[in-house]
Amino acid sequence: MPKPIPINKDIINRLYHTENLKIHEVANRLGVCKDTIRRNMRLCGIPPKTPAIYRKGQGNRIISMLPRAKELYYDKELSFGETYQQLGISFYTLKRLFDDNGLKLRSSGEAIKLAYRKYPQMGFKKGDMHPRYNGYRTYETRTGYIRVYNPNHLRSGVNGYIGEHILVWEDTHHKPLPKGWIVHHLNGIKNDNRPENLAGLSTRAHSLVLAEKAKRIKFLEDKVRKLDDNLSPFSS
Repeated sequence: MPKPIPINKDIINRLYHTENLKIHEVANRLGVCKDTIRRNMRLCGIPPKTPAIYRKGQGNRIISMLPRAKELYYDKELSFGETYQQLGISFYTLKRLFDDNGLKLRSSGEAIKLAYRKYPQMGFKKGDMHPRYNGYRTYETRTGYIRVYNPNHLRSGVNGYIGEHILVWEDTHHKPLPKGWIVHHLNGIKNDNRPENLAGLSTRAHSLVLAEKAKRIKFLEDKVRKLDDNLSPFSS
């Protein structure tokens, strides 16, 4: 077993702790291997660096970027991602550099406010600027009608929406729907707002149409039932 090479404790302390060199750098400076330095540190009771201090000594090139990083992030108000890209390092390297030097990062709210202020075009867009804008046209699953936002119309509701079938009928006939009238869907499909499928009727006429339609449906149902009864012997 080779005999340990004695090295002065003060020299190791100065190189390792004061000059903040890594173990292999201390070994190169003294002309010995890393294991020799580690052995002498144990024998002399020299404590290892804390993780934060050791990280600071991992690369002088990264440490030298600190002033530039502070300038980009705080003075020029770049985002964290823009800062580490400008420096040519990774997210984790810059995060570690900030943490080791006690530098505070922006909160999520502060970062969002800064992004909106610097790039207003990237924020949430309202109205016709929104990518999913469809003319304020909405389909009501409860009633089956299509509503359109038109707050200036006399028939619009408290939320400013009006049935699209009313607007189509008025546009087709070039006049407002008379008071007490209803726009009826001839084929019964409430979201089929083609002009040829819409008929303007008074409330009374509409009631008569519905009653007549109900009679017609009952007649057709009875006819289908009779046909089924006549066909049943052949199906067995």
